[in-house]
Formats: sequence, C-alpha cells, structure tokens
Amino acid sequence: GSDSVILLKVKDSRTPAPSLPFFQAELWIKELTSVYDSRARERWRQIEEQKALALQLQSQRLQEQERSVQDLVDLHLRVPLEKEIPVAVGPEGPERTRPGQADDDFPEITEEMEKEIKSLFRGGNQDEVLSEAFRLTITRKDIQTLNNLNWLNDEIINFYMNLLMERSKDKDLPAVHAFNTFFFTKLKTAGYQAVKRWTKKVDIFSVDLLLVPIHLGVHWCLAVVDFRKKTITYYDSMGGINSEACRILLQYLKQESLDKKRKEFDTNGWALLSKKSQEIPQQMNGSDCGMFACRYAECISKDKPINFTQQHMPYFRKRMAWEILHRKLL
Repeated sequence: GSDSVILLKVKDSRTPAPSLPFFQAELWIKELTSVYDSRARERWRQIEEQKALALQLQSQRLQEQERSVQDLVDLHLRVPLEKEIPVAVGPEGPERTRPGQADDDFPEITEEMEKEIKSLFRGGNQDEVLSEAFRLTITRKDIQTLNNLNWLNDEIINFYMNLLMERSKDKDLPAVHAFNTFFFTKLKTAGYQAVKRWTKKVDIFSVDLLLVPIHLGVHWCLAVVDFRKKTITYYDSMGGINSEACRILLQYLKQESLDKKRKEFDTNGWALLSKKSQEIPQQMNGSDCGMFACRYAECISKDKPINFTQQHMPYFRKRMAWEILHRKLL
C-alpha cells in the first residue's frame, strides 16, 4: 500500500497531467465565439435586406407619385395646382366635376389673405395670442405648426375640429361632434371611467357623426362613427389598418349608452372598417399626417367626397391658418 502511494507521488512530481479542463474551455470559447459571430453576421444580413427592401418600397412609392403627378399635369394642364380636382372613379366611371365645384372646394386665397397669412408665419412673440374661441387659445407658436412642413399640434387640431362642429349647425349639413385629441388615448389607456364625464353636457347619440382624432405617438389618424350608416371607419394617410381602435370605440358606445341612456346599445348591423391606402389620399412625406386627418374630417363632415391630394397641402396649410385666425371656415 505504501509503495503505491510513493509511486503516485513520483508520477505527480515528474510528469504533470495535461490541463484538459483548460484546453476544453478554450475550445468551448472558440465554438461559442463562432456561433455568435455566425448569428451576428446573419442578423446583419437581415438588417441589410430590410434596408434594401425599405429603399425599394420608397423608390416604388416615389415612382408612383411621379406618375400620378404627371397624370394630373396631363389632365389639368391649365388648372392652377391649388384648384386641381382629381378625377374620382366610381362604379359608373369617372365622376364629372360640376361647374363651380372647384371654387366651392378650393376657394381662392386672395392677395389680402396672403398678407395676413405671411404675417402669422413671421417671427415674433411666440406667446402672442392670435385667436381665441371654444375655450381654446391659439398663440403664434401654435400657428407656426401650420407653416412649411411642421407637425400640427393638439391646439391647432382641436380648434379646427371645433370649427367643423360650429359649421355643422347648418341645417343642410350632418350634425357633428368632435372629440378632443386627448380623448382616445385616455379611453384606450385608462378605460371608460376616465372619460365618461367628458360628455356630461353632450348627447353623442343625437348627432350624425362623431369625429375622433387619434394620435399614435408621432402620427395622426382619424376615426369616424357614422350613426346613420352604422359604421366606425378608420382613416390613415399612411395606409394603416387599426381594427383595435374601431373595437375600442364600439365598446365605448355600449358603455356610454348604459351610463347616459340606461339602456343597451344595439350593435346589430354595425360594421368596423379601415380605409385601404388606395381608397383615400395618402401622404407622400413624414410631416402632413395631421393635415390629412383634418382634411378627411372636413370632407366627411359635409358628406362630400375626399377629393384632395398631397399636392394641395401647402394651400390647405395657409387656408387653415386664415380660418383659425378668423374663427370661420371658408
């Protein structure tokens, strides 16, 4: 027994055992590095593919825009761009523009109006109050969001929606109620209890149309409840589909009916829709979503076809500035 112990000691001192665990660890590290390098290369390839796809889609969209612009130039060579009326194709073929329709939908901005608008967009005291109505105040800073390619803010959109409601008092137009821009976000995040007092002085079931501006972080859209057609329709100038928003609004109608009317809301026959990109005008930049939402609302609130294009936006920005300043729609 003691000899075997001595032999073991001699072996240990003269012939060190190879460090197998360290050798295996080194191999394992190499394999792991190889795997991660492989995954990183694959991820990088996917990113590059997505970039290429995005560029391809952008190129296609620009080509389509160029084609549509060329078509419009060919069709309306002698019509000023700001009064251009796209040809709307319906089930019975192209819809002919009635005499005077261009002037009705695109009233001229006179030289005097242009001067007023330029003075609004000029630099000055950003806190200067330029318009007040509907318990809302519009400052120079707010109105500047209508200039060039700035993003519209809540104040401008809320003021404009109130102008649409005011116009809807005309007996020849559908009755309209427009919700505040903060309504939908509050409803979605905090539920009905958080917004039920917002309509304590309004019977939403007595109007024809509900206009609901929807803000998706950096993008404005519009939802419209039409009690006459039993539809909730989502309008997105980037072609988005939002069935969830329509469902949230239908649920709101049910809860509002129980709370204010003490009766169940009959959902039988109601349809939830999202307009496809080919059905409504689409923006061609990253700045005009708020303008498109307001223009959708303006057309819908007077039961007129949505007949504008991206090319009309500079005109409508100036027009909206004038309308807000004078607290009336042209």
